[in-house]
Amino acid sequence: MNGHIDVRVHNKKTLEIKLEYSPTGNPDKSDYNIDLYLFIPDNMGINEETYEKRYFYHDISRIIRLKSPDYLLHNYYKRLKTFDTNCTMGIDHTGCEYQFKKFITGYRSMLRDSANNICGSSKPKEIEDLLKHVRKNRSIFRKLNKKYGDQHEMLALGDEFTSIVSNAYLVRLYERLGDVCDVEIINTIKSELKYRSKHYPQSVPGDDVQNGLLINRYDYLKSYFYDVLSLKAKRKAGDKAIKNILYASAAGISMFVATVIAFWAQKKYGNFTLPFFVALVVGYMFKDRIKDGFKSLLEKLAAPSIYDYITLVYESTGKHAMGKTKERARFVTRESVIDYVDFEIDKHAHILHFNKKVHINHKKINDFLDPEILGISDIMKLNINRFTSGLEEPLSLMYSVRDDSLERTFAEKVYDIELFIKVSAKGHTELKRGVLTLSASGIKNFRIV
Repeated sequence: MNGHIDVRVHNKKTLEIKLEYSPTGNPDKSDYNIDLYLFIPDNMGINEETYEKRYFYHDISRIIRLKSPDYLLHNYYKRLKTFDTNCTMGIDHTGCEYQFKKFITGYRSMLRDSANNICGSSKPKEIEDLLKHVRKNRSIFRKLNKKYGDQHEMLALGDEFTSIVSNAYLVRLYERLGDVCDVEIINTIKSELKYRSKHYPQSVPGDDVQNGLLINRYDYLKSYFYDVLSLKAKRKAGDKAIKNILYASAAGISMFVATVIAFWAQKKYGNFTLPFFVALVVGYMFKDRIKDGFKSLLEKLAAPSIYDYITLVYESTGKHAMGKTKERARFVTRESVIDYVDFEIDKHAHILHFNKKVHINHKKINDFLDPEILGISDIMKLNINRFTSGLEEPLSLMYSVRDDSLERTFAEKVYDIELFIKVSAKGHTELKRGVLTLSASGIKNFRIV
């Protein structure tokens, strides 16, 4: 399993968890099991009584799409350079549009991964190679736009988007390297900014208003190109058959008890007697209570095998199923996970467990979509508004004494939620553990531990 778990803060109210399902080898099908645990402090007031299961599904949004193609930095330029000559059907053909959009999504993921692989101990040549390929690829995007931009808007949009993306990841690289940073990174960033100022002024940072427009522009461009990777998801309530059997069993048990009471009273007191009439009324009175009690009991006993939702994943036309997911969420006891995690658990914490099973049909992806697509991306965004709505005001007044005077200061009250996620497939496991720090104003930070 070439698994990948990426957890980051999307904004002050949203935590994003991105999973990539890419199997080792070339199997026709693959299966994954995902376990997400949130260890919530007791003083946050989030527990089984206050945070119902339906709230969790309201708060979490899911996007399932094809994984961006895995292009290599050293040969991407060659493929991009021959794009127009290989596109014999014409630039405006849907097949060429698909290929170009796929190149754009692949460029973004390739640049992200290549930049993330560079650190303070990397050799200067690694940075030089990255910048060289960025400049070469960007020159091809510019030439394609100049040559075919009047035939299809995607060429200009691709030129604009790859310029923004190049700057975004080079800026992150520059900030991460700090003092050891190569001056050529800054020069490349400046060059792209100058180019966009001339050709795409709407994509250049500026004042608050312009920066807001730039963010919206980036979101639009990303959506425009990533629609080629989109999949359709059809969700339905999970395991209805099992639930119906459980409910019917509970009704049958309650009816059995009521009937036994009636038969016993009939045999002991005879027909049309007052005791027999009272027994019938009592049996009827408790029949529904018995049914509800057994219904709850059977649901608890069957909980490990019942899923809340089943989602069928189709390609964009909705004709061919590419996979299926099954999800369930519930609060669990500390004892049920104490052997599962490798860190000390707060004995007062409330533990929210989200389990997801994923089945992917890679053969159908290859046959009906694209053999270059090697997996699926699963993006989950958890909105924490409901977590923070009942928290105390973030700033608390505190006093300290300095010399002979009393000083007032404000301290921010924060809450730490431990997060543990595990992805398993065919004996391979990937783990990630982190701490999500919140206050009443939203997410403060997320750190990997």
